[in-house]
Amino acid sequence: MFSVALSPSSFAPWDMPEQIYSASRLSTYESCPLQYRFRYLDRIPREEESIEAFLGSRVHEVLHKLYRDLQPGEDPSLADLLNDYHGQWGQHWHEQVKIVKQDYSVDYYKQFGERCLGNYYQAHKPFNHGQVLGLEYQVATSLDPNSCYNIQGYIDRLVRIGPGCYEIHDYKTSGRLPNQEKIDVDRQLALYQLAIEGMWPDAKEIELVWHYLAFGRERRSRRTPTALESLKSSTIALIDRIEADTEFKPIKTNLCHWCAYKNVCPLWNDHSDSTHAQSIKASGNGRSTEVHAAVDLGGIDLQSISCDALREAIVMAAEHEGTEIRFAEHGQLWICASQLQLRANLDSTVDGWVRLSSESLVMLFRQVELARLSAPFVEKIQRYLAL
Repeated sequence: MFSVALSPSSFAPWDMPEQIYSASRLSTYESCPLQYRFRYLDRIPREEESIEAFLGSRVHEVLHKLYRDLQPGEDPSLADLLNDYHGQWGQHWHEQVKIVKQDYSVDYYKQFGERCLGNYYQAHKPFNHGQVLGLEYQVATSLDPNSCYNIQGYIDRLVRIGPGCYEIHDYKTSGRLPNQEKIDVDRQLALYQLAIEGMWPDAKEIELVWHYLAFGRERRSRRTPTALESLKSSTIALIDRIEADTEFKPIKTNLCHWCAYKNVCPLWNDHSDSTHAQSIKASGNGRSTEVHAAVDLGGIDLQSISCDALREAIVMAAEHEGTEIRFAEHGQLWICASQLQLRANLDSTVDGWVRLSSESLVMLFRQVELARLSAPFVEKIQRYLAL
């Protein structure tokens, strides 16, 4: 049953200073600084909505209503949930809902949402786990003593499971199920944990819970004080980078197709997805090989990536994995094959060394999962190196 048994501290989200960041705002900047500018600084209005976002909102609304209206001893049926879902879908549907994946129909997405709700219902009925303290619960916190770096957000469901023991629940309608290592470095719910620790002084144990509804699976994580301090530092550094940015350069990726600002983006103003390739001569261990780097016609070229920064990031990745690397005379990267778990039929293997390719990128993707390299950075590597 929805109830509030404890009183949070006198600190309230609406007492926060004006400049406030959220996990989604930070992620938007990392994905594309120009999208960040359009959305949060220029505040360009957009009515367009991806069908994935539309579907997620409808599922969240149904689960919110489920816990809000739940009464002691009540046993809501799956049919009740689906009726609510269909009603919300019809009520909110609009002509600006965009389907990027043209192979899928509206009915496909609608049934996907039904499956998400069915999975959750079967796994969690009769919905009596702990005491629900808040739904779409607003939280806020400062990352520094002077309240210069401020974060806010909304928790899908905050639950008290015992004295001083809390759970922060988040519903995901994603079609991808992340592994535990990626969950353990997720920023969003960890920021919410920092807020709960400040707002609820009795909170001694907090567990973060993700519900990946399409798979009927949970992911759980606990954060140490050291991990939370590291999160504060990295988030402050990111905010500093955002506030120092004066260019807000766009980043062109496949995610652009879901962006509501695509039609005003300078990388897409010719409505062209075409790229051209420039040939680079590279050598390794006395052998020579041709590689190709994809260069977007939107104005970003190889010079947009600092060679020194790229080298440093790759060296860091190799050191974490205990992998020896070499840079050839012209900058081509080679990785020691004996220290990688290689797949069969690798291309570009010379005397026990592997040129960076789609096969050897597993090392860099590992760093993304461990939050040692940002996903946008690796996307740049993908676009500009020989894949």
